[in-house]
Amino acid sequence: MLTAAELYDEVNVIEDAIRVYEQYVTEYPRPLDIAIESRSRLAEIFKAELDYERYYAALNEIVAVDRDAAEERTDRSRYLAAGAALVLAEQGYQQFAKLRLVQPFEESLARKQEHMDKAMQAFENLVEYEVAEVTAAATFYIAEIYLQFSTALIESERPPGLSDAEKVDYELVIDEEAFPFEEQGIAVHEENFELLRAGIYNAWVQKSLDELAGLMPGRYAKNEISGGFVGSIDTYAYRMPIAPEMGVDEQDDVGALKSRATADSREASEQILRAGNSDLR
Repeated sequence: MLTAAELYDEVNVIEDAIRVYEQYVTEYPRPLDIAIESRSRLAEIFKAELDYERYYAALNEIVAVDRDAAEERTDRSRYLAAGAALVLAEQGYQQFAKLRLVQPFEESLARKQEHMDKAMQAFENLVEYEVAEVTAAATFYIAEIYLQFSTALIESERPPGLSDAEKVDYELVIDEEAFPFEEQGIAVHEENFELLRAGIYNAWVQKSLDELAGLMPGRYAKNEISGGFVGSIDTYAYRMPIAPEMGVDEQDDVGALKSRATADSREASEQILRAGNSDLR
């Protein structure tokens, strides 16, 4: 049956290929690797056909099948599930990123924070797959969540009716509350830089390096030379501040950063709301 699906696939008889692939994974869920490879091929076909509803449904099935396999999970099934879960998590990030902070501020902030928490959790879950490239991608996106939240605060809609002096005060509050999120985003991007220093290089590490070079050109100096792993080592001249080494207990992990960011985001919102309300009295 699988051979028939592959033959239909090869000659581009898409509907028959889909039909037989779907029949195969239903009737033959084991061996796990073959079944999950077939599901992965189905997802690729749906994406190529721009059938995104079925594409995302297929990705969710890959994640669920791997999760439910428990002790039968293999390196291959975990790898394919990690890739599927990453695409699904990226959806959550896009939903979070497109939300603007508008008036009434409290309502839009609540929606933004809800999507922030969901996106954070989705990317943190990716680390459990123990796939290096997917872990680097999760690290990149967690950093981007912090940075995007900082940007959203800075670009948020201001309350109406402020005097010129009140506007100045309000801008100061916004800047003070947004800055810690930018710092946290930089700190998480630097986790990917540490992968490079350890000899691990992929596209997500490169993306973090590019972000760091733009955010902190004084520390991450970027020169115009060839890319790739060797090129990146030469390209990004890291200028480490002189500081005593921290012990293990003093180093923040991603989970701790997330918890602090969630608390900080709510504290930031309360501070901004207080500033806006007091100025309007």
